[in-house]
Amino acid sequence: MKKQFAALLALSTAAACVLSYQPVQAGAESVLDSMTQENLTDITNEQKDAFYQSSLGEIEPSAEPSELEQAATANGMYKDTFSFTNHSCNLSEDDFNQKVFEPIWNSMTNIERLAYLNKSSVYRNVCQGSQCFGMAALSILVHNGELSPSDIQAGAETLHDITLTNDVEQLITYYDMLLEYQAVSNVVMYAPTLLTQDERVDNLLNCAERCKEKGTYFMVAIRAGGTHMIVGMDKVSGSWTFDGVNYDTCIVAYDSNFYNKTTKESLFNDNACIYVNSKTKQFCIPAYGFTSEKGESVLYASDDDSVLTYRAPLNGTTEINTDASNIVNLHSYRGITPEDVSVTATDADGSTHDFLSECKLRSSDSNYYGTGSAFHLEKTKRSNGFDFYLKGKGYRVEVSQYPQGGSMSSPYDKRTYDVGTKCKVDITGDSISYTNTDTASLPLEFSMAYDEGNYNFSPLNAAKVTFDVAPNQTITITKKDTGFALTTNMETVVTINPEYNDDAINAFEGSEHDFVQYVTAYYLRFVMESNAMVNYNMEKKCSELSFDFNNDGVYDESPIAGDADCNGVPYEINDIYWTMQQIAESGAYGAGSTYFPTTAGDIDGNGKVDTNDLFDITYECALRGAGLKK
Repeated sequence: MKKQFAALLALSTAAACVLSYQPVQAGAESVLDSMTQENLTDITNEQKDAFYQSSLGEIEPSAEPSELEQAATANGMYKDTFSFTNHSCNLSEDDFNQKVFEPIWNSMTNIERLAYLNKSSVYRNVCQGSQCFGMAALSILVHNGELSPSDIQAGAETLHDITLTNDVEQLITYYDMLLEYQAVSNVVMYAPTLLTQDERVDNLLNCAERCKEKGTYFMVAIRAGGTHMIVGMDKVSGSWTFDGVNYDTCIVAYDSNFYNKTTKESLFNDNACIYVNSKTKQFCIPAYGFTSEKGESVLYASDDDSVLTYRAPLNGTTEINTDASNIVNLHSYRGITPEDVSVTATDADGSTHDFLSECKLRSSDSNYYGTGSAFHLEKTKRSNGFDFYLKGKGYRVEVSQYPQGGSMSSPYDKRTYDVGTKCKVDITGDSISYTNTDTASLPLEFSMAYDEGNYNFSPLNAAKVTFDVAPNQTITITKKDTGFALTTNMETVVTINPEYNDDAINAFEGSEHDFVQYVTAYYLRFVMESNAMVNYNMEKKCSELSFDFNNDGVYDESPIAGDADCNGVPYEINDIYWTMQQIAESGAYGAGSTYFPTTAGDIDGNGKVDTNDLFDITYECALRGAGLKK
């Protein structure tokens, strides 16, 4: 209830300055809720379901085990593999939320939690998928000695002994959801796409060779209409031919999709192994009809078990050995296509590349994964809206343009078409700089959120900053240790609405009135036309505003009486305008609707800005205009 109230309060507070349309994306960043592939087409839930359903297959057991099955058995098949097969989650929603999702949520970072704008959709998404990652992970960890079967089910001597009880299902589902951690999904799903297909095949062969020497299992991800996880068990040399193509290497695999037609127990399938031509890098998986010629992919192969133990429920660890921290996600709600927007990314070594055209993994024209530490976007055409975020290690920054005709307009309303104005945007993890290169003004919102350790203003972890942006105006906001610095080349109204982290909201104790005071304590609204610094004073529990009027890089000037537009010069005609605006807004929306700090408008020192102060400012301006006072 506190979170809902906080959200409503933030919306009602912001309404005093700009009504802003925010497209609702239920789990838009969640791996469970967004499937991506390299052939650049959309993946619907129906296609994902069809992929998993078609993959499940009955097998007639052979009278004698094949050479490959013998190799698999010697390496733990029917011992370190489950007897039951891959399936959708069958937990009740209550069990899933209490035993799986809430523990994962509690261990997530601030940025990871932002993927779940609609937490109620998570259970539905889990039930629409399968448990292949969780089952493969547990098989690998048991075989490799990280876990024992009795850790999973009391009394079990082998993984094959385990029966599918509710407790086991909870554990499998928990491991399956490790992909929801950004560090895990970057390693498994996204970093491999930066490699060519030949490089990924070489990686598979090298990983298999290492594991053959060590006697360990490893994870393999294959991708066609969706992503499926299997377990690499061994590497065997030989000669096989499928559809006229010769292969000299077989990656012996445990695939949880296949089962004995009679006993319904998991069964090894020769055709579910990966056959590779080590010279040409061609590969196939006959059971699925996957071939490299058709564009299917061996996406990921790794023997880094730390990926499978990261924040896991059993013997969990806190670090991943494989570094994929350079992966960033550019997600567009509206307005970013390669035809309308160019994105130049700069890597840590200073090299640059075209982020959109070189991106090897995306879903439609909305979700891109690649590398970069700084980004320059240029939007040369208008479009029906413009909203996007950029997410990297420890940060998530978002830019949203809003319609002048009404913030709650439908995204399909013609009034919103011209909102997607032309602009230039420069982004790093710590800053956003936006230049309006169009001929129309618009309200603009920056949203900047960070993980713990990247700032020193906890329990706040994010801020929504709203501006009015005129043509040719540039606005920049930069994260500092205890707040944000803002610069602009023209006058604008700034609204800063900081956000608390979930733990702080949940821990709050007090009345509803106290809670209102708590969540609005750091809210600021002011006018600026040069440089400003917003500092979160965690001891006083308020925001402090200072200015750098002479552009020397030192923010040492505080708002002064009579300087309503905060330009460093009091008692100007513009100060009369903003004082009138302040009084009118306060009358319409309440005292919280402020256009400038009280000290700048409270001329008579009674603690509020009212018509008496308007008289005083007008009188002072008249004296100065008549030359009677300096």
